[in-house]
Amino acid sequence: MKKLLLFAMAFMVGIAVMAQLKPAKLSSSLQNRAMPAPIAIDNSATFIQSGNPVVNTKSVLDEVMGNSLTYDMQSNASMMSRLYRFEDGTVAGAWTTSYISGNADRGSGYNYYNGTSWGTQPTARLETIRTGWPNINPWMGNGELNVSHNSTTSLVFNTRPVKGTGAWTQTLPLSSPTGITGLVWPRAITNGNNFQNIHIITVGQGNLGGQTAALLYYRSLDGGATWDKMGTVFPELDGTKYLAFGGDDYAWIEPHGDTIAFVNAGSWTDTFLMYSYDNGNTWTKKIILPNYYGLTPLTTATPAFICGDGTVAGAMDKNGVFHVAFGRMRAAGDGAAHNYYPGTDGIVYWNSTLPALDTAIITNIDSCDAHNILIGYVAANSAGDSILSPFPYYGVSLSSFPQVSIDEYNNIYFLWSSLTVGNPSPDPLNYRHIWGRAWYHGKPQWTEMKDLNSDIVYMFQEYAYPAVAKSIKNNKILLLTQTSPQPGSNIKDATIPVHEVFMEYREIPADYFVMVGVDNKEASSSFVGKNYPNPVKDITNFNVKLEKAANVIVEVTNIMGQKVMTMNMGTITSGGHKFTIDASQLTSGIYFYTVKIGNETYTQKMIVE
Repeated sequence: MKKLLLFAMAFMVGIAVMAQLKPAKLSSSLQNRAMPAPIAIDNSATFIQSGNPVVNTKSVLDEVMGNSLTYDMQSNASMMSRLYRFEDGTVAGAWTTSYISGNADRGSGYNYYNGTSWGTQPTARLETIRTGWPNINPWMGNGELNVSHNSTTSLVFNTRPVKGTGAWTQTLPLSSPTGITGLVWPRAITNGNNFQNIHIITVGQGNLGGQTAALLYYRSLDGGATWDKMGTVFPELDGTKYLAFGGDDYAWIEPHGDTIAFVNAGSWTDTFLMYSYDNGNTWTKKIILPNYYGLTPLTTATPAFICGDGTVAGAMDKNGVFHVAFGRMRAAGDGAAHNYYPGTDGIVYWNSTLPALDTAIITNIDSCDAHNILIGYVAANSAGDSILSPFPYYGVSLSSFPQVSIDEYNNIYFLWSSLTVGNPSPDPLNYRHIWGRAWYHGKPQWTEMKDLNSDIVYMFQEYAYPAVAKSIKNNKILLLTQTSPQPGSNIKDATIPVHEVFMEYREIPADYFVMVGVDNKEASSSFVGKNYPNPVKDITNFNVKLEKAANVIVEVTNIMGQKVMTMNMGTITSGGHKFTIDASQLTSGIYFYTVKIGNETYTQKMIVE
């Protein structure tokens, strides 16, 4: 059994530091071994026909919701939207699958949980052409949309008007800017009252503004019938900033109304947050970890430097704060190729109330720990076993593929895949397991780091590519992972034999991470409502409910974060109150009003006409 680690990470005022144990031992030779940086993989092959299957939802519930006989890589780095929980409790899952040697039939595996049972495991892909990298989302009311790529100048859409049943309609609706020869590794989300807004970021390969791999943005406001943003390059991410973006180095954050955002953590770009408060019309970039080699040609040597490993995820809490986790990596250039250090370890934390991370701190994992920004790492077991060498290469950190979700109480949950020592396979190679921890709103400390696969049922299995449904309901975290008795991925590491993998679905009780005597639902019942009217021309109101008497301060800031108004309301009694803001002297634009209730903070968006 693994020894559970206690370690600290204080990202908000008042979170206490816990004791921690040592990470697993890794030899200096493994720590300092550099390898050629993995090239993002697509494995294009001849397309073949397969047909659009209609999902059967009559089988009994099984943790294994699908499989892939020959293809064992779900992402080059970060996760796309592979598991979605609908408001009625039904769930849709998607993954990249193949059932024949050579993977010519590669495409989207799909299954649907109707609230009682999963459908029969599919035996064919969703699409009629060879694809990969599925993104499953709600669409046009009660329907669903799956977006994947087939390495052409468009992406592959499959839609149906009623989720879980009926035939799929396949289209290739997008076009590429001049100079782009292929759209690959997409990330898609939907939002709007009817899920009619589609937002996509994808890499455009070719040559666009000096970039060999540009990050492009597509937007439709009518379910894909028309596109008002078609292959747009973000000005903050163009060829004057970066030479290229890596495949899958980016991930969307779950939308909140018109607030949409994504994060990026490539080894040769900055790690950054891009967010929009107006549904993608305007964007703001915020650096998480600076990278000083984004414009360095491949032929120029660079010293080893700290960076992201490409695996990143984030979520926004009910106060409008973005919480981000990413894999820590070292990289270097030798003048002929980019290199990475597969023995690098650590999942790093940042949130949007913090400045950019100091590279000097991130360079050393112990320094990350000392500054309370280390979420997780490879844990030493009770026997003191070391990491076996060689270990399977996924092209990322030893701890990677983070997922972040936040529940209705503002509790934050982090899951990730990490090399787990002490249970070697016959190869022998250490397995990867899914690890996790939580921070509960209003509690003094983080929970301990836990191995979700420490039970004998799971421990001799490889668990990688976790995908979490961002919506947490009924105290359950929904998780989809790829698993197999064979460690590693043959697609990423040719030393690993071709092997079958399974897509395993688990429901993890949110209180799984709770320390003894702690109730994760003990959150404040104070509340700050949205202002009305909104947009506002002069006077606007909002309601505040106080759990108990407290000092209340209201601050208004503009979109640049500059404070334009402060109102100290003094001590307010418990119960409901109506507050008023006079916006008549403010210029038109987007503002935020922040209500500080004692030690708690609540933020809402206000539009001034």
